[in-house]
Amino acid sequence: MRVMNRCIPILLLLTASVAAAAPRDESDPTHFHGVRYEIHYLDLHAAEVLAWEQCPAAIKDRCRVASASTHEGRVKFLEVTADSPTHERIALALAKADSSPTTQVFQAVLLAASNRPGVAAPDLPPGAQKALADIRGLLPFKSYEQLDGTLLRTTEVAEGQLVGREGRRYKIALRFEPAGAPGGNDLSIEQFQLREESSFPPSNAADKTPRNPRDLISTSFGLKRGETIVVGTSKSDAGDEALVLLLTAAQ
Repeated sequence: MRVMNRCIPILLLLTASVAAAAPRDESDPTHFHGVRYEIHYLDLHAAEVLAWEQCPAAIKDRCRVASASTHEGRVKFLEVTADSPTHERIALALAKADSSPTTQVFQAVLLAASNRPGVAAPDLPPGAQKALADIRGLLPFKSYEQLDGTLLRTTEVAEGQLVGREGRRYKIALRFEPAGAPGGNDLSIEQFQLREESSFPPSNAADKTPRNPRDLISTSFGLKRGETIVVGTSKSDAGDEALVLLLTAAQ
């Protein structure tokens, strides 16, 4: 009997050791584990916020979401630690939001603004007319004449050309990406530029030396789909005229 009594604690210890060493069932939905999600199109911060939103309040203190990138930012990914149901929600949300971007259409319109009488009002859509009306009090001009316009179709970076007085050519370039919540109408316009190409001075100028290219407008701003804004103005060579550029993001 004494021998058996001594064996019982030893058997219990062996049983406990085997149970502790047994691997945890990965199919257990409550098991927290890490998964790496590669991000293709979404901004990393937006992807991080989207993943974090999929973590229920009851386990928020145990969820871990971190973003990183490699190869000079060309490869982006999230490292997420969560339970299986949360990983399923994150995978579905990212599959929907991180899909191939749709083509965005922008319309750029170049105007000549002046205080000269008798210049016809530009034949512009209501949105463009409203954009001019909104800033009319901020600009010292009474009349506007449309010089040229162009459509830009792009998924990220766009370039186009506009023609002004005396055949002067202007290059327009922009980079955009969605902003705010995925699927929303907010756009972030980065590296917007209106650049005058090489040109000759006006015909009435004394100096006929060709002029090098020069930047007229360089800026960044936010824009909503369906909205038209006045990007900026630039003094032109035609007396008291100035160039005014309107940009519309198609709905």
